Amino acid sequence: MIEVLNHLKSFFQNNFWEDLCRYCPTNLRIGLVCGVCIGIWWLMRKPHGIPPGPRFTLPIVGDLLFLEKESQPVMLRNMRDKYGDIFSIYMGSSLFIVLNGYDVIKEALVKYGHIFSDKPHMFMYDLISDKKGIVFTSGQLWKEQRKFALETLREFGFGKTILEDKVHEEIGYYIEVVDTHNGRPFDMCRLTQAAASNIISSLVYGNRFDYDNLVFKEYLNGVDEMFEDLGSTAVLNFLPVLRFMPGDLFKYKRTLKNLWGVENTIIKPSIQEHLENYDENNTNDYISSYIKEMKRVQKEGQTSYINEDNLVKSIGDLFVAGTETTSTAILWTILYLLHHPNIQDRCYKEIQDVVGSGRLPSMKDKTSMPYNEAVLLEVLRKANVVTIGTPHSLNQDTVFRGYNIPKHAIILPNLDSVLADNKIWGDADVFRPERFLDNDGKVTKPDEFIPFSLGRRICLGESLAKMELFLFMTTMIQRFEFKPVDPDNLPKLEGVIGITNSPCKYEVRAVPR
Repeated sequence: MIEVLNHLKSFFQNNFWEDLCRYCPTNLRIGLVCGVCIGIWWLMRKPHGIPPGPRFTLPIVGDLLFLEKESQPVMLRNMRDKYGDIFSIYMGSSLFIVLNGYDVIKEALVKYGHIFSDKPHMFMYDLISDKKGIVFTSGQLWKEQRKFALETLREFGFGKTILEDKVHEEIGYYIEVVDTHNGRPFDMCRLTQAAASNIISSLVYGNRFDYDNLVFKEYLNGVDEMFEDLGSTAVLNFLPVLRFMPGDLFKYKRTLKNLWGVENTIIKPSIQEHLENYDENNTNDYISSYIKEMKRVQKEGQTSYINEDNLVKSIGDLFVAGTETTSTAILWTILYLLHHPNIQDRCYKEIQDVVGSGRLPSMKDKTSMPYNEAVLLEVLRKANVVTIGTPHSLNQDTVFRGYNIPKHAIILPNLDSVLADNKIWGDADVFRPERFLDNDGKVTKPDEFIPFSLGRRICLGESLAKMELFLFMTTMIQRFEFKPVDPDNLPKLEGVIGITNSPCKYEVRAVPR
């Protein structure tokens, strides 16, 4: 590229324009100028009738050079103020349509969900998913995988109190590790991720892993690095040619390495083990149930996407849906308790009044502990773990609220525009759990409370995440008092945007009560 620029510089410095004017007829010069202008217009033109957005869209890079150097939520809030509830952005050659506000998002994802529920083709997403599994697929393939996942997990107690045994078992191991620190400062991040991951493991594989298991630790490290690299690899969705640059600036090679490691460390060996020891009368985990369905459709000669390749990718999707949001929400909750010790004290008092110290809190206690539930709801709102819902696409060109939305456009439902909207919450920037309590002290949730998004693509792990968050936090508050390492220097309430909006790394003291 530098060599090309040097040639151009030399070309123009050698009296190019002087020679052009001397030897080129006027009409030809005018034609060349018009041709260049038309070429630039052709490359920068936008489809007719799309939502407003930045005026000057450049070839190749799109609007990237004109976007504000702010955090993602702040940038999108400013753009909403400028362009309205529906606006467009070009990332490279990809057209993104950002939906803002509860009414707009609900209309698109619920009322017109039959149009807005496909998944877009983006380079890194297609690479990671291989266009298989649950999260990044569309059409009949997606319907089959999601339907099987929901029915199977529901059968195992997904969203029901029968699942409590698995959650309580994991909480027991989790508390043991926290207790060993005896009130000394430590980082709970990896431990919390491991605990949440183990609950999914028990559902998918039929067993949990010791926290010190080297294979499990390698697996978690690979997943963690893939999450961390999402910000860098996202650029390749718009400019995939950059993956050929020397080195690994955009983490492409590391992502491929970790993807291979994640699938080959635990997922594929576990599937192989289940195949070798398959017993159709003993299908008590997700993999064995999937194998049973595979054998059924093969025996009946049905055309189906229930196959081993989709099983591999579906397992990865389940771990993302059931691990990252839950562990991140737990870490945000503890962080907010450090900033609001009075709220922590009130949670503890309610737990003592309802449960005491002799047994673990259970889901049947939830209705009797409205303040604890309100705190968790406020964490999900204020921390906004998923600031933007997963990308959607359309299955046809459509007109939505007066705008032409082409089929190839990528739809981004901006959940932050709802959860942080002062018009809805009044004081959205304030952490105030009481907003979820009515005059009688009972929990109330406005329709605008959508931390898990809306429509057909609503988070697959929502019910499990809510159960885990309630059981983990009420048990932890029952057993420990969370204190800052330095009361005069509290960890910042700032997020790091990756696959989720995660709190910055921090240490905490969990003092046994």
